[in-house]
Amino acid sequence: MPRRQYVADLERAQLGVLPSYIHDLNTGDDDGMFEFVFTTLNEPQIAVKVTAMIPDVSDYPKSHSYTLFCDDNAPSHICKAIQEIPGTNHKTVLELLEMTSIALFKAASGQDGDTQMPDSQDDNEWVSEEDSDADDVYSSDHEAFDEDFRRTTLHGETQAIMRHIDKKALQAIRTRIRSDLAAAKLAGFRIGHFGGLLDGQMALVVVSILVSKLGISEEAMQAWQIVPTDYLTLLIKYPVGYISNEDLQSLDPHQLKQSMRMRVCMGKSYKPSLQDTIKAFTIVDKPDSVISTALPASQDQAEGFATRETFISKPLMGLLEERLTPILRYRSMGLTWNGAEKFYNDISSGGASGMENAPAAIYFEPEATNSSLPDIVNGDQYADKCVKQYSFPLLAMQFMLRHFVRCTEFCLVCHRHLATDLEAIKPYVCDNPLCLYQYMTLGFGPSIEHEILAQPFVVDLLISFCYSSAQGQRLRDYPDGLALMVPPLDVSASVAFVESSSSQIINQPEATSVAARKVAPATTYHVRVDLACCEMIFDDASSACPLRKGNWIVLKLKDSAEVEQHCRISDVTYYPIININEPIPCAHQVSIVIPTPNVLASEFVTAVTTTPDKSPNYKAASFQVYDQDFEQYSGAEKCQTICTLLDTLPDVRSMQKFLNKPGSADLKRWVHRISPPALSLLRWIIASNRACIMQVDGHDADNSTAENLHSKSSLFSNSEDRVHGMEDYMQFRFAMGAPDKEQRFIDEVRKTTQRLRLKYPTLFAWHGSPLQNWHTIIREGLHFKDTFHGRAHGHGVYHAKDANTSTGYAGMRGRSGASERIIGWQNSVLNIKSALALNEVVNAPSEFISQFPYYVVAQLDWIQTRFLFVSCQPTAGSHLRLEDNKAPVNHHPQDPAATPTGMNGREIIIPASAIRPKSNDKRKLTFADSPVKKLRLNSNRSMPFPTEPNPSDDSDCASIVTLDEDVAIFREDEDEIPAGSTEDKTDFVPGSLVWANLPVMPPPTYAISATTKRLMKELKELRKVQDSTPLGDLGWYLDTDKIENPYQWIVELHSFHLLDKNLPLVQDMKKKNIKSIILEVRFNKDFPYTPPYIRVVRPRFVGFNQGGGGHIVLGGAMCMELLTNSGWSSVSSMESVLMQVRLAITSDPPAKIDMYTKSDYGVAEAAEGYERACRTHGWAVPPGFREMALFGGN
Repeated sequence: MPRRQYVADLERAQLGVLPSYIHDLNTGDDDGMFEFVFTTLNEPQIAVKVTAMIPDVSDYPKSHSYTLFCDDNAPSHICKAIQEIPGTNHKTVLELLEMTSIALFKAASGQDGDTQMPDSQDDNEWVSEEDSDADDVYSSDHEAFDEDFRRTTLHGETQAIMRHIDKKALQAIRTRIRSDLAAAKLAGFRIGHFGGLLDGQMALVVVSILVSKLGISEEAMQAWQIVPTDYLTLLIKYPVGYISNEDLQSLDPHQLKQSMRMRVCMGKSYKPSLQDTIKAFTIVDKPDSVISTALPASQDQAEGFATRETFISKPLMGLLEERLTPILRYRSMGLTWNGAEKFYNDISSGGASGMENAPAAIYFEPEATNSSLPDIVNGDQYADKCVKQYSFPLLAMQFMLRHFVRCTEFCLVCHRHLATDLEAIKPYVCDNPLCLYQYMTLGFGPSIEHEILAQPFVVDLLISFCYSSAQGQRLRDYPDGLALMVPPLDVSASVAFVESSSSQIINQPEATSVAARKVAPATTYHVRVDLACCEMIFDDASSACPLRKGNWIVLKLKDSAEVEQHCRISDVTYYPIININEPIPCAHQVSIVIPTPNVLASEFVTAVTTTPDKSPNYKAASFQVYDQDFEQYSGAEKCQTICTLLDTLPDVRSMQKFLNKPGSADLKRWVHRISPPALSLLRWIIASNRACIMQVDGHDADNSTAENLHSKSSLFSNSEDRVHGMEDYMQFRFAMGAPDKEQRFIDEVRKTTQRLRLKYPTLFAWHGSPLQNWHTIIREGLHFKDTFHGRAHGHGVYHAKDANTSTGYAGMRGRSGASERIIGWQNSVLNIKSALALNEVVNAPSEFISQFPYYVVAQLDWIQTRFLFVSCQPTAGSHLRLEDNKAPVNHHPQDPAATPTGMNGREIIIPASAIRPKSNDKRKLTFADSPVKKLRLNSNRSMPFPTEPNPSDDSDCASIVTLDEDVAIFREDEDEIPAGSTEDKTDFVPGSLVWANLPVMPPPTYAISATTKRLMKELKELRKVQDSTPLGDLGWYLDTDKIENPYQWIVELHSFHLLDKNLPLVQDMKKKNIKSIILEVRFNKDFPYTPPYIRVVRPRFVGFNQGGGGHIVLGGAMCMELLTNSGWSSVSSMESVLMQVRLAITSDPPAKIDMYTKSDYGVAEAAEGYERACRTHGWAVPPGFREMALFGGN
């Protein structure tokens, strides 16, 4: 396998695009040897044959090494450069070629004098032979540093090439960049940029559009948690300079990743701030941290340039970076978006193997245009046959919009078009179990913690619906594919279940085939247990311990077998004594409908012999381990298991209280209270909900406590949306269907109104259904595929004018109306009894299937759900308060002949604010609808570009001004030759710091060789970056010449005015004539596996309680999770750490200098402040912290 991987990589490099200056790649004479030629373009031209050899191919690709050498007649400086290439071990063939290309280009350029590389001033800055040992110790971490090295050198290489290009070629490159950006601008998008875009330097292109232009319904915006005044933004980063669409398509995946990165975000401005942009590309991905659990900022708090991820940013990022370029390659063959995506998927899965160069006719089929979407969403530059050069920023934005606006049509993991006729307002995954598993485990799904904090009663509602559906055997889909290990089925509970005929079970085919299958027996262990001390004792310890820490078990006491105790094993060190966490009691719910012939309970297998109970504190008990594969159960058994797991969940109030604790932002950390399968099930319930349910009322009677966050949970709705006439029902805003269903409904209303000359275009009517049906309804929408209550009046969705009629249907349990005991989720705060929906319907009763005694509507596009009404009996401690039933001041006009009545028999009054105004139909906005100003360019040709803000252009309520630098990018330069680095505008003077009164840390006694070498390597890397980057752009300064102890650095942060001249910190530094903030950085012996300790030495800052901030605690230590064991990553470079610390000091609320204190921070007070901050936030303090922080004293 290793040799096969090596051969495949070598062939891929031979067939693909080789790095610059490398050609003639061939296999060598021996196994594991290959040769290539390096040739420069400079005069005199240098051509060198290089041989690379892997001594042991069996080590490839993880632990191999390379030996590099060249011909005897090669120049000496080239030979030396080959021998000094650092970090080649463990690299793939293509990575080695790239590193060799960069190293030899630098060596050749420095020798002939024609090209001056910014980071090759001194050959001695290469990593010395002495450091090679450290490479072996930190081989995995070295990848990150090689990545930074490659980007730095590639940036320098591009600069050198740009200076070497002739004037005409440079003008052509700049013209292409301007042409590509202008095409995106003309299509209706806002354009911005950062960096030296026109100079071939690292740059970033910003393409954005107002959400209000995308034609997304209000209901979908509520479900997706976006607002119409936000900008949807695509960030395209070019680490080595701008690359055109055609050039990108010629790169292989590895080269593409080095040449372009993309992010999708949302913000208040068309262009994020520089800080937000840097964060978007530097955040270290962690499991389950895709979406913050913090509540979204209010409208008042979200002013300015606040940028955040969208609800599907992570799936879109993977789609754009991995698939967009090959899909565009197929589009250049004439395929549509649909055809290109399907062709890519088929090739990836092997379905179109061997046909890559000749797609079949099926891939060329025309794609139908969704007329309900605005033109800018349906826009496609490839469809314009007059275009000769295609703009990658425009195509990328059009592709992103396609998958953002139409996200419910595609799987969020494999991105294939969903082959289903079900419509949903939220995106989900396809039927592939692997996609469901990745969706739940890789962070692609919604944050359940956010949902619990924001709308706890909605979460309660979803769990209750699922529980009732499982009890009534109405579940259609199960959480298969999640690798759930669940408790064994219980014999006593199964016997107590209510018997019923199999005709009442929806999953009939599966149920009838269960008899032929036998569930694997589960082992039952007999022990003695003391619940007060949370201990179990095995009387026979002759065999090995059958448990390990973290196992979950089902415990039953001998004298109370009807109550199960679910608990987690906390310690097995002192076996046969086992420590358990506090058990969770779970009584049997004797209400599930399971046909007894098909239920095969687990066999009880006695594992050990017990001793009679003699101690009054210990009681005889038995337990079984969570070791059953959920997918092996039948449908009826799965329903029973789902109910059991949900009964172990705490109520939503308790979950909310836990999440409000410091350091408890993830329910995964509540390990002793929520089992892994129960948490996965909860995640599946919330993530698979494809309806938009927003809480209208039901807030606390007392909103003064900090815990009552859900009182602010209704981000888009409030009590003013409450329908008058349904006093005893809790109300939710409710919307189902695809994001464009609202527009289809509006179109039907408009056409029918014009055709029938209607005075009242719509009417409202009730739809009731038993609780066990709602779990399916909110996922599939209202339809009439299944018949549960008869179809006496025809096929369609049944509605009633009187709420009492629909309530009768909502209370039915089975098809015949038999009252089976559906108890419901025992930990529900709401304790839901029934639910019914209020729908808005096109007012054409004469065209319904039936209009008396019920409205029977067969046209699904004529129905739009507006409200969900829930009858509940809140628990005593829930503090649930329904809003006062006051009639709304502004009500929605209804047809007097078809006004629905509430439970009291009186007509209901619907607030006008709760119904979307039909006149707000601005979905067909295009850029052509607004005037476009023309800017005369130096080349005597016109390029359209609005030189000043135009409210009608972008429909911006605030008319956000286009920044000057984004306007200037479209103008031709007077000087066509790149000027190189811009003038540094910093006021910082390096080397002016007086070191005499700074804290001095003697060489630590805990120093070890490997850490010392790693720190020296870090210093060399920072020196390279510092020498090749203007001080003002860098923002930090490290005087490496004065560092005598690598475990202690003194760093100066400066030039904050270049970030934001209006920062309070900038004003304070100006008043006190301070040019820099002095930091001390200390390292422990375990670096890089433990974080550095960073504190401020001077000046002193105002504390947070006194109006300060900047993540600086009392004592001067930096308060950042990044700098603790909880948030540190061993692959983080010190360059990125210093950058993030500098940004943190300026983040809101920013730091403020103490204007009345002149003393420096002390070592001891900083260490105490750091430990205090860790305790407050629940962060882990690195081991050996006090020894490191206090070493050497003050």
